[in-house]
Amino acid sequence: MKKQVLIIMLLVVFGSAGFFRVPGARAGSLYEYYADAKVDQLQQETAEMGKKLKKTFSQENIARNQQKIDFAAYFANLKKAVLYAGKLATYSQYREDLAFARDNDLFKGLPEEPSGDDSPQARQEHHEFVEEKYERTKHNVEEEIETYVDLLNLALDNCESMSANDLSGFLDQEENRRKISKWLHGEEFQAYRQRAAELGRSWPGIEKRITGQCALWQGRPAKPTAPIINAGLVDNL
Repeated sequence: MKKQVLIIMLLVVFGSAGFFRVPGARAGSLYEYYADAKVDQLQQETAEMGKKLKKTFSQENIARNQQKIDFAAYFANLKKAVLYAGKLATYSQYREDLAFARDNDLFKGLPEEPSGDDSPQARQEHHEFVEEKYERTKHNVEEEIETYVDLLNLALDNCESMSANDLSGFLDQEENRRKISKWLHGEEFQAYRQRAAELGRSWPGIEKRITGQCALWQGRPAKPTAPIINAGLVDNL
């Protein structure tokens, strides 16, 4: 009777879910395997399963997994912020660029060669065309800028919230610091650094927030009075 109860427990808890692979048990014959097994063998396997369950659901393992989840979410938002910031920086002088295009007839759609018609009506039509192209392009650019700013603020809000309330302790993990350090010296971040000054001229608040998050991953200050933000990093940005 005890053996039958043990067999049922093993089948219900582990067999159908495939939680553990049983040596020698072929597909479709799990019941037969347990039915033919000796009680002491089943008890040994049950004890081993218990150990694995205890390890899987231990507080230490749960905390470690939560750190991985938190770090992955944080890192994804930081990388998105840097990506969006690089794209936003290209529009740092959009007003001057559009005004130059308007004043120098650089908008697409204008005749490449003068038509020879210099009448007041032709000049008026030309002026209206340029103004319409200018206003339409300006509107499209400002919509795109607004989208990037919204995406940046969302990503940075997530980063700042997680770093200010690091309940799982992912900021202190050396493995995470190595990953961030490698990324900070990689091509993706270096491309942003080349545009950081442009970003700072038009959106200094966003540039400052990115610098602050990157500074969190620099070496810890040697003395309590030492500045938290690496001055070299700020200067380079």
